[in-house]
Amino acid sequence: MPLVLTCRPAGPRFFISADATMPKIVMTATLSGVPLNPAGPVPTYEWSATLVFDGGVPPTNTAYGGNRRTQHAPIRSQAGHGNTWRIPFTEVRGGLLTVNVIARVGGTVLKASSTNLTIAGTNPLPTAIRAFANSIGATKVRFRKQLRQESSLQQFRPPGNWPKYSSDGLGGVGLAQITRPAPTADQTWNWKENIRAGWALYQEKERIARAYPANAQRSESFRNLVGAWNRARSAQNLPQAQVTLPAFTDEQLELDTIRGFNGYANGLHEFRPRTQSGQLVVTLDSSGQRGSAEWERVPVDERGSAGDPRYVEHVDAAADF
Repeated sequence: MPLVLTCRPAGPRFFISADATMPKIVMTATLSGVPLNPAGPVPTYEWSATLVFDGGVPPTNTAYGGNRRTQHAPIRSQAGHGNTWRIPFTEVRGGLLTVNVIARVGGTVLKASSTNLTIAGTNPLPTAIRAFANSIGATKVRFRKQLRQESSLQQFRPPGNWPKYSSDGLGGVGLAQITRPAPTADQTWNWKENIRAGWALYQEKERIARAYPANAQRSESFRNLVGAWNRARSAQNLPQAQVTLPAFTDEQLELDTIRGFNGYANGLHEFRPRTQSGQLVVTLDSSGQRGSAEWERVPVDERGSAGDPRYVEHVDAAADF
């Protein structure tokens, strides 16, 4: 072959580092059997590369990765006299790497390609995960436990080390199993961006959980419970009272947030107003005119089949790191 491509390191498999940085790959184009005139034109080389991941097609297919695809932005170089090229990656991506070079010697045009190169991921150490989480304010123990529950602390699924997609086929990926909104290519390949997205989702669910008591108090179902409770009092010649739901304690807020991270399956939060024999449980204040309802955890056997009914318990049982 008149034009031979080699790379350093030799490959053909390369890895994103555990710190989420792209590998350093240097390509060399060697002219073979092409006579060069020392007084003639100097050869020029024009380089390009593509980096595409398709989770359903070899060699980058992975478990549950069908229909999942990412790619690096086009990579090109201007024509120059250097016959070596360090691929200038600008994004953290993996997949099938194809490198092309066009060499021009006077009026002769030669082309060569490397088509068997791949870039896979490297899982970070738990200490690195915790350090990065702390650096963005994600210091909650249950958030870390949640990462373990979601992914076993894996951004990439061994042994192929392609992105770890969720077994439910919904496209959740990485340490935090980001599912909705659909994960970006950065969140798929850069574990730091995955954690950042996971923490943003946790905070969003925390806002929903914090607002839930007030929303529940305004709900028709709670008004009906209060109405039934007051009617029972009237039947006993007792005065009616105004009943409210208390805000969540810090512990209740965390537990409901964790439930939300898993999607509030079947429209259920972690807690509901406590009832006894179908009647709202209320504690009256000293005036007898105002009362406070209580919260109780929704029993596991009443959570339905969607999602993981024991998700919060599973997170709590996970080991911190």
